[in-house]
Amino acid sequence: MRIWVISYHKDNNTSTVDMPQATQPSVEEATRFLLKWVRENLPAGDYGAAQDDHGDQPTTELLRRYGITLSGITEQ
Repeated sequence: MRIWVISYHKDNNTSTVDMPQATQPSVEEATRFLLKWVRENLPAGDYGAAQDDHGDQPTTELLRRYGITLSGITEQ
């Protein structure tokens, strides 16, 4: 199994989380994985001022509830 490093941006910092998967995840797969991880590991906040109506539901939730944007997918 390959390990993919999902980079995300929050509070002017870039952090990463590892995603095990045989093939490179799509942006949508990585976003869903990151959202699941965030729900289990970070407290939600109020980032309602973040106005992004262009993404799908997981992308919008990451931004509005956690102040997070996905910034990259690389293989470890």
